[in-house]
Amino acid sequence: MINIEFTEEEKRALNYERYNPPHPKVQRKREALWLKSRGESHKTIARLTGVTVNMVTRYIKEYRTGGIECLKQLQYHRSHGEASCGND
Repeated sequence: MINIEFTEEEKRALNYERYNPPHPKVQRKREALWLKSRGESHKTIARLTGVTVNMVTRYIKEYRTGGIECLKQLQYHRSHGEASCGND
């Protein structure tokens, strides 16, 4: 499991952003990160959001690479496991 620390400001932003996205897939990413900020395990996050544990890990890597702005991006053509932000 990836350990990540969230500031209170980041937690507030994730809480707001998870309900105000432009696309349902973006909402799912933000929900996953919000759950992570609440200390949930990857397995629990995957179950609650309906994605795989590998996708949860990918979302966290995207966040670590580019923050909340990175979660807004939808990348349909990238290799498995590759974080999209900062790698284009």
